[in-house]
Amino acid sequence: MNRVLIVAAEQQMGEALRKSLGQEGYQTAIVWTPLQMVEFCRQHSPDILVIDLRMADQGLWTAVQAVRGLGTLANVAMIGLVEDAHSDLVSQAKNAHFHSVFRLSGDICAVVEALRSLVAADGAAALVTSDDVTGRDPALNQLREIAREIVLTSERLRDRVEEYGEDGDEHFAYIDHAGVAIRRKLNGLADFSLHDRDLRHDFRNMIASVTGFAELIMMEEGLSDESIFGLSSLREMSRTFIEILDRQKAGVSV
Repeated sequence: MNRVLIVAAEQQMGEALRKSLGQEGYQTAIVWTPLQMVEFCRQHSPDILVIDLRMADQGLWTAVQAVRGLGTLANVAMIGLVEDAHSDLVSQAKNAHFHSVFRLSGDICAVVEALRSLVAADGAAALVTSDDVTGRDPALNQLREIAREIVLTSERLRDRVEEYGEDGDEHFAYIDHAGVAIRRKLNGLADFSLHDRDLRHDFRNMIASVTGFAELIMMEEGLSDESIFGLSSLREMSRTFIEILDRQKAGVSV
């Protein structure tokens, strides 16, 4: 859980924050408007958003709601930055379920510490939700088994990230994160929930990260046979995952 999207109102602050977080080992990206934030999140799944709340008059709160409406980012952690600790923006951020809010002029160490606490909490949650779950719904059980295999395959491939090109770390991290997120969400579902169209749509968006980034990595030259086999397996499992979802559209159990 180390991919951070910075949403900055001005370049100097944004670049300084990106440099500081990069030195702490976080993978960072930066955008400059609320609209760019939404567009980025439609294509990627950052773990944490650090948002300059001075953009409130640019449709920020609507954009926050739009990000929350994306299947993979409903519970994404958000950290706000404000000029005045007594600003109304602080209470608005709390109402929008931000994890925390810090002053722009404050010590960057406070932001880094908040990120560390989020990473630790996510790791603890993963331990709690990683156990296998089975129920009376055959389709849901099949998807859970596929998700489990996706996570296990990702774990086996993680040691080969150096083969995956200049952006290999980042690309593989999206696969890794999507697999864990899919498994966690599936394990929390009630039997026969997949007949819900919006839920199936959410899972299609989530599995698309596995398919898309696996195919992107496979375009790299010099991959080992083990990497090719593992990435191909991820792609095939994703295809089967979608087929099972599609059969639920007609209310068919498998």
